[in-house]
Amino acid sequence: MTTDISTPRPAVSLPGGGYFSAFAEARVAAPPSAVYKALVDTSLIGKWNNFVSSVTIDKRPGSESEPHDAHMKKDMVMTFTVHMTPSLTTSSKELVTQVDDCPSDSTPGHITCIRWIMANKENFTPKFFLAAERVNEIEDLGDGTCIYRSWETFGGLAARIVKWKFGQSLQKNFEDWVTGLQKYVEEQQKQKAERENAVEMAA
Repeated sequence: MTTDISTPRPAVSLPGGGYFSAFAEARVAAPPSAVYKALVDTSLIGKWNNFVSSVTIDKRPGSESEPHDAHMKKDMVMTFTVHMTPSLTTSSKELVTQVDDCPSDSTPGHITCIRWIMANKENFTPKFFLAAERVNEIEDLGDGTCIYRSWETFGGLAARIVKWKFGQSLQKNFEDWVTGLQKYVEEQQKQKAERENAVEMAA
């Protein structure tokens, strides 16, 4: 799962390419829809990873949005509570730029994408100084399993400093994020199967 953080991965908001990326992926023994549901529900994020322990929704898109809906939507602004290292906790505001619909039926090869970027305006940080885009992909393998991959690409003048100071910590955090989601979803699927089997036996 370890990757070379020196190689920046594609980011829509950084068309010229970023300076570096943190990246991780894992095969999940669950359908894409199960991974998708756990990922886009911001109220669940703290249950399966220690990197981002909580998410606060600061702005919901559209005047008709439900005030208690915790699901990610395009143009939503969120504040992440980030545990960068065991001794450093900070916060980061993020702007959701893409939330694909995830097919409920198996579609081999289909990739569902969720993206968010550093909300530069809300963070009072000019994009030329520091920009970041987070990409999440869920690839349907067509056999009831999927590959979940996630990366964040950093650009701007300060990206070099971020890599030097936090590069290795970010890489480890991304690996923990991906394996945390993998284990959470697989456990949820196991419990679901056990409940269904119990109902069938009772019938």
